[in-house]
Amino acid sequence: WKKYLNYGANAGDERLLSALRSFLLKRTADDDLGEVTPCDDSTTSDFFITSGVSHGLELLCSTSTNPGDEVWIEKPTYFLCTQIFKSNGLSVKSLPMSTPGKIDTDRLIDMVERDGVSPPKMIYIIPSYHNPTGLSMSVEERKKLASFAVRNGVLLVCDEVYHLLDFERGSYSNPRPAGMVRFNTHTQATGGEETDINNQGCCISVSSFTKIFAPGVRLGWVEAPPFIIQRLSNYGYIDSQGGNAPFMGSIMANAIEMGLLDSYLDKLRIEYKERYELVCGILQQEPRLSILSIDEPRGGGYFIWVRFPPTVNADEFLSYSIENYGVRFMAGTKTNPFPNDEDDIGTADEGTSDEE
Repeated sequence: WKKYLNYGANAGDERLLSALRSFLLKRTADDDLGEVTPCDDSTTSDFFITSGVSHGLELLCSTSTNPGDEVWIEKPTYFLCTQIFKSNGLSVKSLPMSTPGKIDTDRLIDMVERDGVSPPKMIYIIPSYHNPTGLSMSVEERKKLASFAVRNGVLLVCDEVYHLLDFERGSYSNPRPAGMVRFNTHTQATGGEETDINNQGCCISVSSFTKIFAPGVRLGWVEAPPFIIQRLSNYGYIDSQGGNAPFMGSIMANAIEMGLLDSYLDKLRIEYKERYELVCGILQQEPRLSILSIDEPRGGGYFIWVRFPPTVNADEFLSYSIENYGVRFMAGTKTNPFPNDEDDIGTADEGTSDEE
């Protein structure tokens, strides 16, 4: 234990990195890549240990963007992410959306490659069991977006903290779409200027033990092409402090090696499936409500996006629910970073008056 009470390696302790890689390879072995040949990920991506997803986003902004750069995000999205980007001086704009939680990728491609809109420095998405809509991008949507990003030199930052919290629904048995980093080797640009993105890909995964083990662990990771991991490892304060959380990292390495994380994650998936089906069953008894993710081939994550009738005011109903039943929910408007559409760049969606 003395080793883990000292400074650590910049990218993280090798024992934890090795355990984490093995854990992820095992848990994602059956993920769907579509009609592509699986690759040896050990040669295409590296890992960097963080203090969680928010820390990972902060580090990526600090090492890969400059004040004034644009980051395009989904609408709605994780309601606290916007401040991380703005704290780094980034201009935050909305991706074109076809419906809440669904990026209009064709419109995005046309805007940049046909209409001449300058691409952003970074795109931030939640591709699996989206916060807050519960939707997931299909394999083809992932491939198309990754190809767009690499063609245009955009860093595609993917918050995949819910990726492993999936479950089958009813008679569905569709495989889970692969994480975005898996598509790096299949979307690398050919010809043109030699860049790190062209050679190594642009998809970056940020994730955490927060959702699959315990929030208080405060430990996560970035999985990305080697040039991104090198930037993080060389960052000033990381180099000064000697990596992140070596002591907690040793605890998580033990939890992985002993099978504790596997067994706990299996229990979580069962528990969340039961809760999801219970809540959806109750909601479906009210014909005036609709559930956005109800027809998804797989369930997962934490979120159920419910559409209220247009005559219902979300904030008023929330107050009524708390006062009379002690039931809380988050109004969909709270997850919309652009309530006045002042930062839209081509959005044509149904708004975010729904409820979560």
